[in-house]
Amino acid sequence: MSTKPPMPVIQAPKPDAFRITPSDIWRMFKERWIIGFLIGALAAGLIVYFMPDDGTIYRTEVSLLFSDKKDHVLNIPDVVDTSLQNPSALLTHIEQLKSKAFFEYLLVSFTPEETKRIVAPYLNSAKPDEAAPSLGSIIRPNYGVFIRKGVNIIGISIANRDPENAALIANRIARKYIEFNLDRANNGTNSAIVFLRNQAEDMRHQVQDAETALQNYRAKYNIASLGETKNVVIQKVGSLGGTLVKIEMEEIELQGLLDSIARFQAANRPLIELPQILGAPQVAQYKNALDTLRGQRVVLEERYGRRHPRMLDNELQTNDAQKQMDLGIAKAVADFRTRHDVAVQYEKQLRAELNVAEAKARDLDKLFVDYGFLEQDVQAKRATYAHLTERLNETSISGQLDNINIRVFDAAWVPSVPADNPMGMTIIIASAAGLFCLIVLPIGIGLFDTRIKTTGQVETVLGQKLLGVLQRIKQPSAAKRAQAFLHDKDGQLTESYRGLYSEVEIASTLAYPKSLLITSSVPNEGKSLIACNLASVFSSHGRRTLLVDCDLRRPALHEYFETDGKVGWIQWLQQPAAERPALPPAIVNLAPRLDLLPAGTVPSNCTQMLEQLAHAGIQKQLLAAYDLVIFDTPPATIFPDALLLARSCHELIYVCLFSSVRLNTVRRALAHLASSGVHCLGVILNLMPASTEHGYYNYGGKSAKYYKTYAKRSDG
Repeated sequence: MSTKPPMPVIQAPKPDAFRITPSDIWRMFKERWIIGFLIGALAAGLIVYFMPDDGTIYRTEVSLLFSDKKDHVLNIPDVVDTSLQNPSALLTHIEQLKSKAFFEYLLVSFTPEETKRIVAPYLNSAKPDEAAPSLGSIIRPNYGVFIRKGVNIIGISIANRDPENAALIANRIARKYIEFNLDRANNGTNSAIVFLRNQAEDMRHQVQDAETALQNYRAKYNIASLGETKNVVIQKVGSLGGTLVKIEMEEIELQGLLDSIARFQAANRPLIELPQILGAPQVAQYKNALDTLRGQRVVLEERYGRRHPRMLDNELQTNDAQKQMDLGIAKAVADFRTRHDVAVQYEKQLRAELNVAEAKARDLDKLFVDYGFLEQDVQAKRATYAHLTERLNETSISGQLDNINIRVFDAAWVPSVPADNPMGMTIIIASAAGLFCLIVLPIGIGLFDTRIKTTGQVETVLGQKLLGVLQRIKQPSAAKRAQAFLHDKDGQLTESYRGLYSEVEIASTLAYPKSLLITSSVPNEGKSLIACNLASVFSSHGRRTLLVDCDLRRPALHEYFETDGKVGWIQWLQQPAAERPALPPAIVNLAPRLDLLPAGTVPSNCTQMLEQLAHAGIQKQLLAAYDLVIFDTPPATIFPDALLLARSCHELIYVCLFSSVRLNTVRRALAHLASSGVHCLGVILNLMPASTEHGYYNYGGKSAKYYKTYAKRSDG
């Protein structure tokens, strides 16, 4: 056998991560743009057909100004303070404007004539029997509230099909919100007035009874004749009486507050509206914190989704602040109850001490002590009655003043031009949807299509050398396609196979003689036709070449060359080793230095026959007579035949059909073949359209026309 100095090993490119280049994106779009166009056109048509026509929309706005403080004509404290405590309180007003309670308060303000006027533009003239929409279903979806940046102004926007109705609804919302807050403030003031009036009336009767008792006592016992102990007794009793008055006042105020708390709880009103609760330690602090968190949540909702970590953190903080504020309120209520109970107990204690003092004074002058007690009791009741009367008058005056800090800053106007063009918006949406489908759909489908379609995928993804690209052979029959190079049927194809020969020679590191295995992933990838033409190329370059048909599942090489396929290497190997000739008698000469060895009649034990063919002794017999033995095998991913022969073959060429087999399939097949020890020279990409080569330069491909031109000039 001839030898050839070993050539330096040429390393195949290492696999790289899957990369998408602009040319790949353009290819994906160009291959499937018709699908994207059709689906995009269908989507646009459906949007135009099914999108409801809401008619022309008019939009207007009204602004409410919230003052930080109220101007007091008289220095009288409010029972319910509605002034803006801090900027975050505007968020509370926004939530209140959106609340169901206010919305119901607003709806009842519209008269039947106004309701009919607002509903009229929304009636469906094409369906007169269809039920008319409700007033709430018209106003609610077209009702927006927002804060104007940098000022204490809340804007209210209203959209409606009728411009005058839009202005009517906007101005009505502003006016009714002012009345809503005024009613809320007046309800608290009226409750306080009723309580103070009842307490004052009760105290007036107590004063009258005490004065009558004092006068009767003076007349009965002639108090003017009492002695020198009068000052001592009066001083002690007076001191105890003064303290008792304070405790009674505190008890009355606390009882009034507890009654207010009970009324608020019965009405399910928030206790935070009571100034005493709001002024309790930590309640105002947590309320401010809660308002701040709610303000942050409004900002976060515009930027993030509901399940965003910052939204979840804000929700946890808001719940914690709410719990802390509720605990603070509960603690404040409990504290007021405790103070009330302490005042009651303290009152009882003072009365007990007063009784002891009276008993002591009675020893000195019982009559004088009794008189002093009655006199002090009258004074205490008079003071209490005077205080209640003064507070009742102040509360009554406060209720008659303007107890609100909200006013209309800018009334809504009647819009003269529509705000929206529904048909134009529909066309824009439909066009955007169609354009999206046209561009994104083809590229999206292409991203999920992992079939080999580019020359770059062979080297960057598979990590194999690309030996060449073959285009479709324009021959009517398989036999003529198999003999295309042998008979020079196509100049471009001839140059392509010459280019393959050059690439194989460059990639090969072994000297002749040697064996070459040709396989593919799946059937019908053209490996047998490539094996036939590649064998012809090697023979044309002076190499004694033997083409062996090892596709025992579907032998076809004898059909391509129109030879007898009943006798082949299978019958040769079935003979006893002692009687077996050195070379199979079934070898057919096709051309100078080119022979074909058919498979012959295929037995049932295909695997055993292939293992026998792969034996080193058999290989040596064939290589002793030929420079190159080419084995055509079945697809490597379906049958194990190629893997059995790969263990005894020197080199391997892998054939991939364009846009037919997936990258993972080829990668796994090459990995199995590499485990057998065979050296893969590279991959041939078969039947690839010229328009998709992306600049890949191969002999007989883009250079074919230059070759022909050069040949003509040389002949000339």
